[in-house]
Amino acid sequence: MYREKIDVVFDDGDSILSRILQQQQSDASRAETLPPEAYNSDSFFRLEEDKVFRQDWLFVGHESQIAVVNDYFTLDVVGEPLLILRNEEGIAVFSNVCLHRWAPIAQGSGNSRSFICPFHNWTYNTQGKLSGAPSMNQAQDFDRQQCSLPKIRHEVVFGMIFVTFNPHAQSIAQRLAPLSERFQRYHFADLVTAYTLDYDCPYNWKMAIETFMECYHHAAVHRNTLEDSFPGRLSSIIDDGPGWTICHQPLRKNGDLSEILTEGLLPFAGLNDEQMRYSELVLLYPNCLLSLNPDRITISAILPISTTATQWHRVVLVSQESARQDDFSQTAERMKHGSVAIIDEDQWINAEQQRGSRSRLARPGRLSHLETTVWHLANYLKTRMAE
Repeated sequence: MYREKIDVVFDDGDSILSRILQQQQSDASRAETLPPEAYNSDSFFRLEEDKVFRQDWLFVGHESQIAVVNDYFTLDVVGEPLLILRNEEGIAVFSNVCLHRWAPIAQGSGNSRSFICPFHNWTYNTQGKLSGAPSMNQAQDFDRQQCSLPKIRHEVVFGMIFVTFNPHAQSIAQRLAPLSERFQRYHFADLVTAYTLDYDCPYNWKMAIETFMECYHHAAVHRNTLEDSFPGRLSSIIDDGPGWTICHQPLRKNGDLSEILTEGLLPFAGLNDEQMRYSELVLLYPNCLLSLNPDRITISAILPISTTATQWHRVVLVSQESARQDDFSQTAERMKHGSVAIIDEDQWINAEQQRGSRSRLARPGRLSHLETTVWHLANYLKTRMAE
């Protein structure tokens, strides 16, 4: 009996990249997925870290998360613990690693005028300066006044905080300028944080982004949650720019506005009747996911940890008017609880997808027109990794 020879190399990043670069990028009707090895190879993941995540701009949060002076939060981004804070001069981003023996100096989020390393009590102020280093008086030529946490390049665009480890990266503000009208429609810079949600994903970072950015899976995965109000077959891919791709997700034809609006929130001012009846799913390459809704915005940072581990940092934003409602805390809690069911559905299917992608029989799959955003992400990666 004839058996097809299966030639699969799971851990040769250069070989996988070579195969990816041979895939066509010009005809959406012939689009296919990346090879399954691209979701499982440790060496390919390291190439992604070096060529994509350490070269491009990465979303880390919204300025409303640090609304007042001395507010801060922490994130680990491609193995770099970061401290994002607001000091007297504005927003700053520092390495969150103590200059002494490398323990992170801050955890979680809060408000503080100083950050004390839990290892040996070295202390830093909100300017990143070392302000205290106990029992270092006998260390020759040690001068704490010359010690500062490394500062990370950042930009704030429409209230969103981006960082890059590449000193030569083009300004993210210039790249996103064509989206200005869309972001202004939703009053991005004036929004406030309703809640944040962090959770771990046991699958490759690309799977998290790809699933978020297409509605084709609604009929199967979300048939009891999203599909009735937002049928996947009605979705369309409306834009592919130099730094983004967008999926249009309309409410069903006879759907009531209550199906897209959240009880307890006020719709954003200035939206017309058509804009009240759809959501937009936006990917700002490589790691920023947005869901633009008539009364709320969700922005997520997808943070790769390893080949099969990803952290999802989700920020949900509402208008200041909504946040001033008397029962807003209860509304925010309902929103948070309501999102869990959909998150759990995606968590399950992506974990299953990751398991199946390790099969030696797995091959690149053809894509529907409803998944063109998946192809757009693949083309972005090809462009970036060919440099």
